[in-house]
Amino acid sequence: MIEPELPDGQLSHKDRRRAKQLAAIPVVLALAAYVGQILTSSLLTSQPLVLISLNATDPMLLLAANQSTAAAFLIVGSIRLFAPDLFLHQLGWEFGPATKSYLSNELGPQSGILRSIAALERWFPRVGWIMLFLIPGYPMCLLAGITRMKRLPFVLVNLAGTFCRLLLIYWVSSVFTGPVGTVVRFISRFSLPFTFAMILLVALQTRRRMNNTTES
Repeated sequence: MIEPELPDGQLSHKDRRRAKQLAAIPVVLALAAYVGQILTSSLLTSQPLVLISLNATDPMLLLAANQSTAAAFLIVGSIRLFAPDLFLHQLGWEFGPATKSYLSNELGPQSGILRSIAALERWFPRVGWIMLFLIPGYPMCLLAGITRMKRLPFVLVNLAGTFCRLLLIYWVSSVFTGPVGTVVRFISRFSLPFTFAMILLVALQTRRRMNNTTES
């Protein structure tokens, strides 16, 4: 089977439209993480699985694990974490190194994703599978696609790393159930101030990202 020729340099208008389609789900899920961050105090004790379906960062996963059964936590967490990864891998696969030019135009050359890719790509040819297993996030999935890692190995290694990460987080939450439970109760008790603090934090994060994009 002959692989399609990769774009060279800047993407055409048609290619940019296709790239936006592939990036849509990861972008929506990234925005959903902000919503989950703001709603943490409301969802943590009442709907912990909804919380991690919105925001599956390690702190949220640790807190939600304290409020969830193991099976539900592992299933929902795995789906949420893996959901954007196939789209990111396909984005890198279809456009190769030109993906970085597209991201630079969309996010600015100093974006965190591009900095992460730059830091990881020198090691990827030698230990890419290990890196994907340990840190299967947005930059790593894009890099796996850019370097043409085949779909099946990508899926298997990614899911294995994701599942092991969730198992570790659930184990840590169960071992330190006292301290984690104390944090959960603190957030619930001071729900309104915590929500305002999260709104402020999200606003600052958004402003910083916009400033980085504009300055670039």
